[in-house]
Amino acid sequence: MTRNGAKAKLREGGVSIGTMVSEMRSEEVAYVLAAAGFDFFVVDTEHGSAGMETVQRLCRAARSAGIAPLVRVAEIGYAPIARTLDAGALGLMVPHVETPEDARAIVRFAKYPPAGERGFGLRSAVTDYSGASVPAAIAWSNAETMVMAQVESRRCLDNLEEIAAVPGIDVLLVGPTDLSIALGVPGQLLHPAMEEAYRRVVDVARRHDLAAGLHPADLTVVRRGRELGMRCLMYSAEIRLLWTAARDAVQTIRAFD
Repeated sequence: MTRNGAKAKLREGGVSIGTMVSEMRSEEVAYVLAAAGFDFFVVDTEHGSAGMETVQRLCRAARSAGIAPLVRVAEIGYAPIARTLDAGALGLMVPHVETPEDARAIVRFAKYPPAGERGFGLRSAVTDYSGASVPAAIAWSNAETMVMAQVESRRCLDNLEEIAAVPGIDVLLVGPTDLSIALGVPGQLLHPAMEEAYRRVVDVARRHDLAAGLHPADLTVVRRGRELGMRCLMYSAEIRLLWTAARDAVQTIRAFD
């Protein structure tokens, strides 16, 4: 069964680097991102249109390519969380986490007993066709599944200490655009109010032996997050990465004249 290399790096005190897959549906995107050196990518089913069959195809390709596939679910609920993991995802990015009750529900739906209450369905997409025993599959899944709780609101910040204390949460991941809107500074991701929030997330994560992280589309913001001690660093999305490289190439070629 596939090891979650992104989670392993964080567990060992290192840095994991990821991006979002929001538009592309080809399995090739997994191989490209793996070859580029990313540790993980997140398939966006909150704002993106990917269905469960697409999620499974991308997860299978990612496992083959050696990059950890995670999925941003649309909501905190048993069906979206359990079905996503049954499709082969090695972790979750969960939005709208505002209370410790939310965090406990995520873990309850994502983990098998005794850590949670996820129903057992031993599928080939999960076991890599290994025919693993029930105890082995449960132990592997509970250990390797990576749970990222998004920090996107004032209420989440107010309850952050209690959220971080919930066993089974691995990463406190700032959604900087939504958080900036919630803090009254929309789009100003390096505003002092945002800086204060970043510092709080890092401090709380450290106290609870978790990783702090964020997901902007600006490398300057990624750098600032790393300077503050964040270790789960997401940057942009596959379409923006492609567009940026293509734009730069075209501008360079036109400058030849």
